Amino acid sequence: MTKRDLVKEFKNKNFRDIPELYKQIKSLASCKDILYNANIIIFQSSLINHKKRLSLLKIINGLSIQYGISFCVAHNLTLLIKLNRELGIKKNLIKDSHKAIELWKRILDDPLAINGLIFTYTDLGLLFSDFNLNLLSIKYLDKASSLIDECQNDYNPFIKLNIAYGIVYYKMKKYKKSKTHYDKVIKLAKSKKDMITIIPILINTANNLIKGGKNNLAKEKCETALKISTDNNDEIYKPYIYHSLGKAYLNFKDFTKSKKCLYKALDLFDNMNIVKMEPEVLYDIGLNLYRNNKTNDSIKIFKILLIKNKKIKNYELDVKTLKILLEIYKKNKNHRLYLLTINKLNKSLEDSLKYKSKIFSDTNIDALEYLSNENNIAAQKENDLKIKLDIESNKRKLTTKALVSFSEREFLKNIIKKLSNQNLTNNHLIKLCNERMVHTKNWDVFMKLFNDIHPDFNKYIIKKAISISESELRVCNLIKMNFSTLETAEILAITIRGVEQHRYRIKKKLKLKTDLTVFLQSI
Repeated sequence: MTKRDLVKEFKNKNFRDIPELYKQIKSLASCKDILYNANIIIFQSSLINHKKRLSLLKIINGLSIQYGISFCVAHNLTLLIKLNRELGIKKNLIKDSHKAIELWKRILDDPLAINGLIFTYTDLGLLFSDFNLNLLSIKYLDKASSLIDECQNDYNPFIKLNIAYGIVYYKMKKYKKSKTHYDKVIKLAKSKKDMITIIPILINTANNLIKGGKNNLAKEKCETALKISTDNNDEIYKPYIYHSLGKAYLNFKDFTKSKKCLYKALDLFDNMNIVKMEPEVLYDIGLNLYRNNKTNDSIKIFKILLIKNKKIKNYELDVKTLKILLEIYKKNKNHRLYLLTINKLNKSLEDSLKYKSKIFSDTNIDALEYLSNENNIAAQKENDLKIKLDIESNKRKLTTKALVSFSEREFLKNIIKKLSNQNLTNNHLIKLCNERMVHTKNWDVFMKLFNDIHPDFNKYIIKKAISISESELRVCNLIKMNFSTLETAEILAITIRGVEQHRYRIKKKLKLKTDLTVFLQSI
C-alpha cells in the first residue's frame, strides 16, 4: 500500500470529526510521518471525547501494523496505554506496557525511541502506584530517569517524569521530595512559557491541600489553574479544575458556588466521555445537598451515583455513599430502607475485598512475572510476543555454559602469558593449555545468544561510545544480563578492582550522570 492509500484512510467517515487531521497530514513526506502525526493530533484533539479517541487510535494501530512501521506501532501502543489508564480500563495494561518497552528497545536507532521508552516506563510506574505498589513504581521511574540524558529533546519526558515522581512521593508521604519534583517542573515550564504544563501540578497540589484542610490555599491554586486554562484555550484539564474548586467551596460551606462548579465539572466529564470521573463528582454533589439539608435531593443523586458506578466498580465509592445513606435513613427513622442499605453496604464491602484481592493478586502476578524476566534474562518474544519461560530457561543455561567456557579460556590465556614470561622451560604446560583452549568455547557463543535476546543493545552502545573497547563492551553485556561485579570478575578472569575500573571508564565514555547498571538494564 502507498502513501496515497494511507492518506485516503484519513479522509473516510471515521476521522470526519477531526477536519484538521486530513489537512495536516496530506502534505507529509512519508507513511511514518503521517501515522506519527495522526497519533498526536487525535490524542491531543479537544474536538472528540475519550471514547472516540480510543476508537480512532485503535484504527491507527491497525494501520501501523498493516504498513509494518515499528515506530508507529510502539508510539500508538504507548498512547493507548495512557488513554486506557485515564479511562480506568486497567486490564492488560502491565503486559501492554512491557510489550511497548520491548518494541521501543528494538528501534533504539530512531532518535525518538528513547523518548518513547521514558514515557512507557513512566506510565508503568504510575500504573503500579495506582495499586499502591509505590516502591515498584519508583523502580520504573528510576529506569526512565536514567535515560533522560539520552533524549534528543528532553523537555516533555523531563516534565512527565517529574510530575510522576511528585505524585508517587506524595502517596508515600514524602512531601518534601514530592514538592522538589513539582518545583522543578514549574521552574522549567515557566522558562519555556509553557503554562498548560503547570495546570496538573496546581490541581494535584489543590487536592492535597483539600485533604489537609487548607481550603483557602487550595482555592487559590484552582483559580490560578482555571485562569491558565482559559487563557490557553485548554479543555482537557477544565473538568478536573472545576471538580477540585467545587470540593474547596464545599468545605467552605459555600453550597451555591460549590454546586455550580461541580455541575460544570460533571457536564465537561460527560462531554469528554470520562465516565470513571462522573460518580466521583456525583458523590460531591450529593454531599453538597446533604450538608445543605436538601436530603431528598441528595438521596436521588446518591442513587444515580450507585447505578453509574456499577460499570466502573469503584467499590470504595459505593461504601462511602451507602454509609451516608445510612446516616440519612437513621435520622429519618426509615427502618426498612436502613436495613436494606445495611445489606447493600455489607455486599459492597465483600465485593470491595474480593475485587482488591483479585486486582492485587493479578497485578502482583504480572509484576512478578516481568520482574523475574528482568532480573534473570530479557524475555525472548516469539510469534504473539508471549513469554516463553521454558525457552528463556534453556537460553539461560546455554549462556551460562558459554560464559563458563569463556571464563576458562581467559584463565588459560593468562596462565600461558605468565608461563611464557618465565625463564623456565614450560613448553609442555603451554602445549597442554593450548590444546585445552581449542576445545573450549569462546565469547562468540555467548554473543550469539546475547544478540538473540538483545539484538540492538550493542549497536546502540557502540554508536553512543565509539571509543568503547571490546573488554568494556563485554562488561556492558554482563551488566545487561544482571551479573554482579564478582560474577563478572570471575567470568572475565580479572579482579573486582578491574571490573570497577571498566565500569568507571564505560560510564565516562557513555557520558552518564546516572547509575550505569540502571541505564544499561533500561535500554
